[in-house]
Amino acid sequence: MAAENNGTALVGRAVEDLNLTERFKHTNKWVAFRIYTPPEKVTRDGIEYVNVRHRRIEAAGSSIEECVSQLRSRDLNPAEYEFTILKPPY
Repeated sequence: MAAENNGTALVGRAVEDLNLTERFKHTNKWVAFRIYTPPEKVTRDGIEYVNVRHRRIEAAGSSIEECVSQLRSRDLNPAEYEFTILKPPY
């Protein structure tokens, strides 16, 4: 339950993969994305595609400081991340 409240349930997921309930629940939380992530290739039905949904949430919380703390606890450099507020889906 605590993980859901502080946003850590979002870590590792793409914003596009969140359902409406999750988007509304986490609206106005701060999230961190790596500034640059090279696209990865995926294969579906024998055809290779570039996965454009490569931006994953690396940290989430009620403040930038909370996100920075989460990143540092994983030995990640916060300078390599951008921080933004998660907006409502519409």
